[in-house]
Amino acid sequence: IVEFSARADETSGSTAGVRVGEKIPVRELLYGLLLPSGNDASVALAEHFGSRLLEDCEASERDTYDCFVQAMNDMASKLNMTQTGFMNPNGLPEEGHQSTAADLMKLAHHAMQNPLFREYVATPQHGCTVTGLGGYRRNLAWKNTNRLLKMEGYEGIKTGTTNAAGACLVSQGSRDGETLIVVILGATSSDARYVDARNLFRWAWQQLASDSGEGN
Repeated sequence: IVEFSARADETSGSTAGVRVGEKIPVRELLYGLLLPSGNDASVALAEHFGSRLLEDCEASERDTYDCFVQAMNDMASKLNMTQTGFMNPNGLPEEGHQSTAADLMKLAHHAMQNPLFREYVATPQHGCTVTGLGGYRRNLAWKNTNRLLKMEGYEGIKTGTTNAAGACLVSQGSRDGETLIVVILGATSSDARYVDARNLFRWAWQQLASDSGEGN
């Protein structure tokens, strides 16, 4: 069970809508992270798991949030994401926080090996109940920001938008037994990232079909 801190509640940008002092199961909060792009959820999860993911966190008396970010960078190194540096768990602009399309593809491919992650990012909408101080209960509902899920063959993965990065989208699609991951960074608008992604998928599937035909 995650209890929301003031730091999580006050996180700027897109939100899961959980308030300070409210409690929510981890598995429910992951929907709040991955469907509406809850920046607040990312902070709450970082605070909750940081000391568990970094072995020396408690011994060094480091903030659990900072430990989580360090664990993110450790994972990036393991995945050979050589052009990536994480400074926070949500992608909000911060000096030194950056990645590339190639690195995000590596991360997406790794994440999609996890059945639970695949289930989350393919979920169109989800509702849950949080518990607050004094025992009150409040219902929340989240919709997935990824419009490609409405179209057959697309399976996730994640949108992201900031003024610094533009409209971004990491997506996975399958057709005729072929599965591809497409990464769009810096699109001029939300609509543009979906147009760019679909055009790239279409081109790539045509190339695969052409290569297959030549092999036959």
